[in-house]
Amino acid sequence: GCRLRHTPAKLKDLHMIRSLATALLLTIVTPATAQVRLVDAGIICPRESTGELVETPGTEAGYIRRIQQGQTFDLPDRIVPAMDNLSFGFRTALKPGMPMQDVTVVVTHPPMGDRGVEREEWSDVIEPGSESLNLFTFEMDYEKVPGAWEFSIEVDGTPVVRVPFTVTESEGRGRVEQACFQFLS
Repeated sequence: GCRLRHTPAKLKDLHMIRSLATALLLTIVTPATAQVRLVDAGIICPRESTGELVETPGTEAGYIRRIQQGQTFDLPDRIVPAMDNLSFGFRTALKPGMPMQDVTVVVTHPPMGDRGVEREEWSDVIEPGSESLNLFTFEMDYEKVPGAWEFSIEVDGTPVVRVPFTVTESEGRGRVEQACFQFLS
């Protein structure tokens, strides 16, 4: 019979090959995960939702609303009171010099709706030199689920940006009312 014998030199070669393979794998994986960055996150004051409805099977409602991208956050808070038409979320962009990137936007939250949905997702494309704003707006009472929420961007199933929020029944309401309704009194 034939015997294979590992001499120290061959073991060193195997180790070097394994190291090179690992380095190559990291080079393939790392650029995709490192191309997207968080620009900002927070709350947008309550307002009427406008924008085209787009069929999105990966969401509780079955659609998302294509929103105006130029909106700015009124508060940088991560504590979100469950208020009618209040929006919260994040804005992401590609890091400089990166090519267009297909991503999946994911929002996780406590069970919502009749089906108890906990993960909602949709596809997006982030173009070089542009920003991608993704929000959740409380349009229906059943959406106002208190607890831990997270917005994330995934590239090939791997989260590359994560932003946690806490939705509350009333905590944070004073700050939102002060920021959003100060000129109404």
